[in-house]
Amino acid sequence: MPVMHNVVEKLCVKCPLLRLVVVAGAWLSAPSAGAMVLFGLDNSANQTDPGTGVPFDAVGFVCGANGTTPQGSAINLGGGYMLTAKHVSDSAINNNAPYVTFDGTTFYQRDLTYIPTQVAPNVDLAVFRLTAVPTVGAVHIYTGATEQIAAATQVGWGIGRNPTVPIDSAVVTWGTDSTIAKRWGLNKPLTVRTISYDSYSYQAIETIAGNATGSPAGLGDSEASTTLYDSGSGLFQKISGTWYLIGVPTVAQTNGSSTFGNDTVTNTPAGDYNYAVRIGTYSSNILALIPEPSVAGLLAGGVVMLLGRRRNTRH
Repeated sequence: MPVMHNVVEKLCVKCPLLRLVVVAGAWLSAPSAGAMVLFGLDNSANQTDPGTGVPFDAVGFVCGANGTTPQGSAINLGGGYMLTAKHVSDSAINNNAPYVTFDGTTFYQRDLTYIPTQVAPNVDLAVFRLTAVPTVGAVHIYTGATEQIAAATQVGWGIGRNPTVPIDSAVVTWGTDSTIAKRWGLNKPLTVRTISYDSYSYQAIETIAGNATGSPAGLGDSEASTTLYDSGSGLFQKISGTWYLIGVPTVAQTNGSSTFGNDTVTNTPAGDYNYAVRIGTYSSNILALIPEPSVAGLLAGGVVMLLGRRRNTRH
């Protein structure tokens, strides 16, 4: 029976212990971290556009020159503006990592004359600007109040699994920085919670890592759990025929490994919780920071399916 690690980590560079509380949930102790591990596939899988229409090319990697000094992921909003976790933006500045790459080959420099702006008070999101407009697609920002309890695709740059761990293992330890790659994986939104850690407190979409035979999603081998450097990545969902950015992963319940569970009714056993800033809650704040007229095309509305509530049972 897999054991759920009772730790929450920020999904960027390694940093000291912090505290995190899930409102209406349990207290959790936490260091910082994040990247993507696939349940039933090795590190070579899912490194190319899946061809579903998800904006795979719009997710970049925040780093130093030529991909050194990895920091996290970021999302192209259009017009040279990028969205990421605020702790990734802060870390990139502190560690002199002023570049973004979308393919590992072409590097765009951050505009040092533009001060990164926190999207809203206490929210772990920030917008920064590049000196040139990337030649990749921009995302559609979801402005609705609810999301579907259905498969969502996450795209991010991060470390993968320890290659010595068997593919069918329920507990997957993380690899080293040498396993960093742009990957996509599947997640399923389960509920919305207010989470708090450091100086942050905001609404987040909660997902949980399941496996191929059980739930939460029964999404097969591509079901994913976030790991180191996935902070600032994109959680996308196809709603009414269009792919929208519904969340930006920022923290995950882990301890240098990803645990996959198979029962969301009893939560016994349960996989790691993953949390993404809920874009629908802060969409107006994000769009207000992007002056280009083209952002009108990024708007999305409508009410979809209310996220279900689930007991946050501790193990």
